[in-house]
Amino acid sequence: MSRFAIAFLALSFALPAAAQIKCSEGMEPLERDAESRMSARDFIKEVATNEVVFSKAFASYGYKLEVNVQTLAGDTVDGEYRRTSTVEFDANGQRRETVIEGPVNTLTRLRLGDRDFDTLREAFTLTAAKVSDNDIVYAGRQKIGDINAAVFDVLPRNQSADIRGFEGRVWVRGRDNAIMHICGRTNASPIAPMRFDVERAPVDEKYWFPVQIRADEDARISGDTVHVRLTVKYSEYRAR
Repeated sequence: MSRFAIAFLALSFALPAAAQIKCSEGMEPLERDAESRMSARDFIKEVATNEVVFSKAFASYGYKLEVNVQTLAGDTVDGEYRRTSTVEFDANGQRRETVIEGPVNTLTRLRLGDRDFDTLREAFTLTAAKVSDNDIVYAGRQKIGDINAAVFDVLPRNQSADIRGFEGRVWVRGRDNAIMHICGRTNASPIAPMRFDVERAPVDEKYWFPVQIRADEDARISGDTVHVRLTVKYSEYRAR
């Protein structure tokens, strides 16, 4: 069996079968035999280094944040957290968040705080430290819009070990050494180790910031199984 097949199987078994998020939904088929100028070592050296740069830059931008989290019993929504806010900087350069809609919180089986959404975003900033215990496997190329992205699988070296950090699939724009799309799970999630799908877009032609984070699956929370559906949207980025 090829290393690509092994990586695919490992990824499939590691992620929950009940997940409603499909990592490659709507994309063209993966070209497994397509060559890439970027190696796994390059991923750590260049892409992960850029993640630190992007994270620092993100802290100097304002944006609009729209959050919606639901818990479901079957097809019925039995709890919801909903809030829309703007992040801006005052005349002294101090960052502040202003709620412009909500918050609405009827969740009973899940607890969330405002800081949890920053934690969720930060969990998908894939620095070298976060992937140091993983194997990086080049999987091929796949189109995202007009960009022919290089695709890498991030897998734990020991499949029997607990998941540490991120595990999943990453789409990279080679010209920018930048992550465009992430789909996988992390124990750093403030909710549970669920499968999250993270879309990014270029900002000011030099940074790739998140525009949407989604999840939709059963999660183990405080010993119970809870179906969680989450959407976090970022828009209207503006530099300080």
